[in-house]
Amino acid sequence: MNSASPQEGDADNPPASSPADGLSCGIGRIIFWQPIVSPHQTAFLECLAGAFAGEVVLAAERDLPAERVLQGWNRPRHQRVTVVDASDPVAFAAQVAHSGADSLHLFSGFFSHPIVWRAFRQLAASRAHLAMISEAPELPRATGWLKRCRGRWLAARWSRRLAFVLAMGDVGRDFFRAVGFPAEAIETFGYALAVPAEPRWPEPDADDTTVRFIAAGQLIRRKGFDLLFEALASLPPVGWRLDLYGTGPERPALRRRIDREAMGERIFLHPTVGNEELQQRIAESDWSVVPSRHDGWGMIVNESLIAGTPTVCTAACGAAVIIDSPAAGLVVPAADAAALADALGHCLSGGRIGTSRRRQVREVAWRQSPERAVEAFLRRMARLGSMPALKSTRQKEDGDYRR
Repeated sequence: MNSASPQEGDADNPPASSPADGLSCGIGRIIFWQPIVSPHQTAFLECLAGAFAGEVVLAAERDLPAERVLQGWNRPRHQRVTVVDASDPVAFAAQVAHSGADSLHLFSGFFSHPIVWRAFRQLAASRAHLAMISEAPELPRATGWLKRCRGRWLAARWSRRLAFVLAMGDVGRDFFRAVGFPAEAIETFGYALAVPAEPRWPEPDADDTTVRFIAAGQLIRRKGFDLLFEALASLPPVGWRLDLYGTGPERPALRRRIDREAMGERIFLHPTVGNEELQQRIAESDWSVVPSRHDGWGMIVNESLIAGTPTVCTAACGAAVIIDSPAAGLVVPAADAAALADALGHCLSGGRIGTSRRRQVREVAWRQSPERAVEAFLRRMARLGSMPALKSTRQKEDGDYRR
């Protein structure tokens, strides 16, 4: 790549980027630099490519890892989005060459992914528009201070070069504000899943009053399933059941807790299942529960709302931001088994979830649809100084991603 002229800046003195800069021409290309090809972004990226008149590129360091497939993640299938292997030197160079003001590059994985970081450093001296899209990192006691220091360094060194930061949920927003990114540059954002047609919900059997909870995820401490078991142990021993799907190192300890508390007839551990099967199990449940001590997002919240199933979620989950009405569910403090027990008790007092309530939950899901996420993204792009070029209404209707 040619070195930048003094007017363009250099790697040590990057040009500031702000809405006031304006654009000499509209943005015609959006490139997302990401660690993996993630199913969490598929619907949003495809919907964006259907609305945006230019090219949408996903430059990923690697394909979906095998361990994620074993956890039930589906391999993404992109049709409108150009997917390139960022680990290939030729493909990497081709994308970094898009260094003019007609390109917007968005980066995920600054903290731990070298190819994404290298792309950012090479583009920092260019006239391209740069932005970040990121979850908040986990901040454990032993290493959280180091991640905060890295975040502060990143903000002090590079925040002027980033046009905006798409922070995942309030958790992400609060982290990036705390480490020093300007509040006006931070946009609260989130993952969006396609919202399919309304499923067929059987009305609860009047003779079956057992409230069904469901939870899913890696059985690791961060996910907080030990706290969920502690909360459930304080509830009356009748009128509920929990189905927990997942694998991980905490499984033996969770099994011992079930046996110790004599909850074997109410808590059922299942292996990981595929996304489609899990979605069906969620639709058959009355409440999903996300008890995480930290979760950068928490896709089961989206999946639950799409299924018409309300959610109990901790405030340490990025996805808590979309539980924005009582119909959608409850948000409780993180790492607080007593507060979680109170919320679960409230769920029990309301009984089984019927079709009318489920339709209210689905209305909340539409507010986090890919179409809404694209609208928010394009509004933020417009603040760069030029309206992004959009496809005609006919083009968008012909390629509507909504299922």
